[in-house]
Amino acid sequence: MSAAWYALIDCAHDPRLIGLVRSCREHLCLFKGRDLDPQLLEASPWLVRIDAAEPLLGVWQQHGHGASWGLMVLSDLPIERLQQHFRRFLQAKLPDGMIVLFRFYDPRVFNTYIRAATPDERAPWFEGIQQFSVEAAGGTATHHYRLIDGGLFDGANRIG
Repeated sequence: MSAAWYALIDCAHDPRLIGLVRSCREHLCLFKGRDLDPQLLEASPWLVRIDAAEPLLGVWQQHGHGASWGLMVLSDLPIERLQQHFRRFLQAKLPDGMIVLFRFYDPRVFNTYIRAATPDERAPWFEGIQQFSVEAAGGTATHHYRLIDGGLFDGANRIG
């Protein structure tokens, strides 16, 4: 399979997002379970394959800048494998031992985390992932993260 663009969408940020996500041919919720509450599903993180012919991308480009709707991922993995991949990161253990939801699909969280992570912490994120494209604070720019020979790059600049 050749590389394709996917989006991790945080539907909790805007009530319009769940309808746009569900209109995409390929979409999977990151939360799993047969009996998930419908309200939880509507505010959950979703993985979608980006298709320029579907409305999600256009609405995101027009209305999503600076709104922390999610992040983009370039990968040659099929959507089911990506769902499994990202589900591994949904929980974080705090220093006091408490397990919490890790909202990595929020661009503000992802940008902070990926830049602060050690090389060993960041490597698993890039398994099967060529690039993360994530809006900067305020939506004025986009970071394009790649892992090259263990180094974290934002575009052509090595940052870690």
